[in-house]
Amino acid sequence: MLMIGNGRLVTRDAEQPFFENGAVVIDGTTVKKVGDLETLKKEFPDAEFVDAKGGVIMPAFINTHEHIYSAMARGLSINGYDPKGFLDILDGMWWTIDRHLTNEQTRQSARVTYMDCIKNGVTTVFDHHASFGEIKDSLFAIEDAAKEFGLRTCLCYEISDRDGMDKARESVMENARWIRHALADDTDMIAGMMGMHAQFTISDETMDLAAANKPEEVGYHIHVAEGIEDLHDCLKKYGKRIVDRLMDKNILGSKTLLGHCIYVNPHEMELIKETDTMVVHNPESNMGNACGCPPTMEIVHRGILTGLGTDGYTQDILESYKVANVLHKHHLCDANAAWGEVPQMLF
Repeated sequence: MLMIGNGRLVTRDAEQPFFENGAVVIDGTTVKKVGDLETLKKEFPDAEFVDAKGGVIMPAFINTHEHIYSAMARGLSINGYDPKGFLDILDGMWWTIDRHLTNEQTRQSARVTYMDCIKNGVTTVFDHHASFGEIKDSLFAIEDAAKEFGLRTCLCYEISDRDGMDKARESVMENARWIRHALADDTDMIAGMMGMHAQFTISDETMDLAAANKPEEVGYHIHVAEGIEDLHDCLKKYGKRIVDRLMDKNILGSKTLLGHCIYVNPHEMELIKETDTMVVHNPESNMGNACGCPPTMEIVHRGILTGLGTDGYTQDILESYKVANVLHKHHLCDANAAWGEVPQMLF
């Protein structure tokens, strides 16, 4: 194994730890200096050489909650759009857009998104798609772009009753077809989940249909408590909090992603922890929608696996890292907050 130490190329070959002239020690393994760059290139003439041009070569980033279809919103102005709250933003902007999207527009949205992802060092994307203008084969249209640009992608379709039960059922079936397709693929480049919008737009009937068509190998990807309206709806309709409803519907689990989790309490966090469910924080989107700041630091401190997402707001995950860092300092009035937690989420 070749490594760099103090500007020189090194290889590890022994058992006793040692540190000399900037040589690197990994997990107590001895690292032996073997020569400068030109010497090593002569010794291994057939080896691949990559010039980092003064940069750092490192693993790429993962965006754990993205909305590829939102690429169509760049520069868009909708007549009469004057939101007074989160529900107005959803219906006036995002649902208006996705009700008109075709598969070709979805494909081009994916191309734009993936190009920006590459520019920002993101090579794995968990996308949560909606295009109620054309549901069937929409996830396969995204796959076309993912293959074109070579990005690893986990896709799902946003199940919702908001446009009627026929489209809700079609959404479930699009997820099911995509998941079967991804499970049969052996490239390790695509995966699928059972996608859901948010519980306030999903009836028990639709949740049961999704469960009946979800292979055991995969989990759910769902928005949770992004707006206070979602919580109020669940309390009014079902007499319980959102995470409790998801628990009762067997949606929580180690393969499930919960996006946002702004309005969750300690009891719900405990359920998330006990079921080994994952959470995704989307700082810029939460701020832009004026939804509030989630208790992300407490979620992380409880040992809940938490990722960082952009929610379609940007493809620059480092920008989200910087915003999350200052958001939680501001929210908690603690200049020491988030220094360690946000990098943990990013990596």
